Amino acid sequence: MDADYSYDYASDTLRRNRPGFKRAQTVLVIVLLAVIFVGAGASYYSYRRLCDQARRIQELEQDAIKSMTTGASGTPSDYLTALKNNLSAAQNSTAQAKAITHSGLWNIYTHVHGYSTDAKTLRSMTDIMDSITTDVLPQYTTALDGVSGASLYNADGSLNVTPITDAVTRIASMNDGLKQQIDSMDALADPRDQTLYDAYEKVVDSSSSVLVQMQSLSGLYEFLPNLLGANGPRTYIVLGEETGMGLAAGGYIESVGWMTAQNGTFNVNDFYSSDLWAQNAGVADVTGDQNNLFNVISGISYGSAFSSITANPNFPEVAQQANDFWSATDFAGHGTDADGVILFDPWALQQLVAVSGDVTLNGGLKLTADDTAQFLAHDIYDSVDADSFAKYYTEIVDNIVNEAFANMTMDKLLKLSDALVQCAEGRHAYVWSFHSEDQATLRATKLAGEFSTDAKNPVVGVYNQQKHTSAMDWYLKRVSTVTKTADQTYHVRFELNNTLGSAVDMPSAIVGEANSEAQVGHQLQRVYVYTPAGSTINNFSVQSGAQVQTVPLGSTTVYTFQTDIGMAANDVIEFDVTCSQGAANLLLDQSPGSSDDLGVTYDYGL
Repeated sequence: MDADYSYDYASDTLRRNRPGFKRAQTVLVIVLLAVIFVGAGASYYSYRRLCDQARRIQELEQDAIKSMTTGASGTPSDYLTALKNNLSAAQNSTAQAKAITHSGLWNIYTHVHGYSTDAKTLRSMTDIMDSITTDVLPQYTTALDGVSGASLYNADGSLNVTPITDAVTRIASMNDGLKQQIDSMDALADPRDQTLYDAYEKVVDSSSSVLVQMQSLSGLYEFLPNLLGANGPRTYIVLGEETGMGLAAGGYIESVGWMTAQNGTFNVNDFYSSDLWAQNAGVADVTGDQNNLFNVISGISYGSAFSSITANPNFPEVAQQANDFWSATDFAGHGTDADGVILFDPWALQQLVAVSGDVTLNGGLKLTADDTAQFLAHDIYDSVDADSFAKYYTEIVDNIVNEAFANMTMDKLLKLSDALVQCAEGRHAYVWSFHSEDQATLRATKLAGEFSTDAKNPVVGVYNQQKHTSAMDWYLKRVSTVTKTADQTYHVRFELNNTLGSAVDMPSAIVGEANSEAQVGHQLQRVYVYTPAGSTINNFSVQSGAQVQTVPLGSTTVYTFQTDIGMAANDVIEFDVTCSQGAANLLLDQSPGSSDDLGVTYDYGL
């Protein structure tokens, strides 16, 4: 049979063979498979490039954010200097990130089904970040530089608030603009691809720190005209804390005075020991929950004695208590109300000395910017007998505050505002105004010392109160970690350390005396853990096995217990916090220590 033909037995027909056609079919299939394979390979390669570039975008934007927030732990003027020095680096990083998302690869992916929205989201994000560094932040430096170079007084001696008020108007507009840009970035459609989503989410989360820092930087400038009495005279109650025996908001109030401000001139009145003020003046403002927690459970005369109003860590309520006592006392308020309350602890008083210069007391003792805090928080207890302590401490506070607020110049005023904001971070100084127009600014700078009720920005509070009659808080060191364990869940570990190794030859005024509750050199601490707004606490444990009580306090719940910590020993609290959906990362607030070392570590990386 001819090889070109073949017989089909099934159909009883003769068919012509077409080997060329079959070869063509085979080649076509191979070519198609090759095209598919090459196309798949190219698609995979381009996708890997897209992911690599997304990760690079994340790195660049976070480098920019780091440049924008460098110096955030320093004073506002330090931060402003750092911002000016680092702004070009931030601009370079955001420009590189923007260039990546406007390259050919990203142009292609903006038209690829399933990836177009993702690519457009990251492109818009880089556009916004670049605008923040090139258009918005330079305006801050210009505005604030203008204030620092101005004169506080006119040639005729009258107060010159025009540079401040002009800067405040510009800053408020800039803050609004910055917030709108960050909000618009947050409102972009979430990428569906995991790698692109991670890059977007991490940049958006980090960008909020820029807004927080700028609000903090500019916040006190908004308050300065009112602080100066530019819009009418202001009267501020001034509280001096002694922190040997700590309370939740810092320590016992040892000295109380007040000052007036009008047209940039401060007049500081005499200070008096807290035991000279009217008694029980604040009882009417104590709620049932506060009475149960502070008076019944903790054994503090909250509302009855001026000295113990700082048992409450929520400073606006402390300020109200201070006003109650000041108003009820004939030699002070005499039935009138103050405009606000300012509080300084020993660390804050040391920062005031740094502003005004060394202070020499009547006995010849010189306090400097290096040793004031240690003297007032520790050494003084071995230097002065109990009968003279209140008078001597009051004299010191009177001298320091007078020096800090006398002969005010613009340079001194800005240094003073720097010092206040720096102290606010560790709760070493508080400022509260009873004028509603001032309160948002004081909250933004953290000077309000207010326990947060914002579920979207959760804060867990861990506060303590020394129960051993001693000056042992100088030896109390706090170390804590906040670790993110899931989308809205965190593990908190809070350690209280007694750093005193031996009490041999130490005065009882510092190490205390043995009693039924604590031995010499022991820390006897009442601890309060405030549940964040909109959150829950679970798995609460105390290493020492102390009995924990759960107590309602207004809209929150407080976990409280008492622990006896021996010399060179510690106690550890651990618990989990679950925050509301969409909330920002959890923060921790605590009672002030003896220095500016907060001892708090945040680990938000899962």
